[in-house]
Amino acid sequence: MRRQAFRVVILAACIAMPAAARPSSAAPEDPVLDRAKAAAQVFSGQLRARLQAAMQAGGPIAAVDVCNMEAPRIADAVMAEYGVSLGRVALPGRNRNPAQAADDWKLAMLESFRQRVSDGEAAADQFAVMRERLPDGVALRMMRGIATEPGCLACHGSDIAPQIRTAIIARYPDDHATGFAVGDLRGALWVQVPATPATVDAP
Repeated sequence: MRRQAFRVVILAACIAMPAAARPSSAAPEDPVLDRAKAAAQVFSGQLRARLQAAMQAGGPIAAVDVCNMEAPRIADAVMAEYGVSLGRVALPGRNRNPAQAADDWKLAMLESFRQRVSDGEAAADQFAVMRERLPDGVALRMMRGIATEPGCLACHGSDIAPQIRTAIIARYPDDHATGFAVGDLRGALWVQVPATPATVDAP
């Protein structure tokens, strides 16, 4: 296996926070949006750390196990800590995990991202916040794009090693999340903040 193709430092970029989503010291105080951003950043950071460790220990196949088994547990812990809902969604027809198929507002936002990228914007720059016409009990919805980086190609590209493909199919028999190129929009990370105060204080 050509291990140089799967550099850990590159894999980290697959789930990095885009500049538009990072907190700015010059921005006015916005506790609800800050909470959504913080939850997204903590989830991404913890998942990135686990993927890095898995890549170092066992390469891309170990990383597939992290996405399959550990990512949901990380999401559950972050949701409990910040009092939000969050998750990842894939482009229509391009999902690996059936539970990550986009619908409703997530699909509308994701389609908007796809159109912007088609018009020339960078996938990593896609970021949107919804505050108006939300259901009762919802204060804010946020979404940011997930771009395809070089390290993502080990599991999401067009030339996947046979042993990696076998590992993917064993966990996701109906996988459609391959064939991406660097810079493509793969999906998005979403966060929904309830209108009621969080039951725990975010750090």
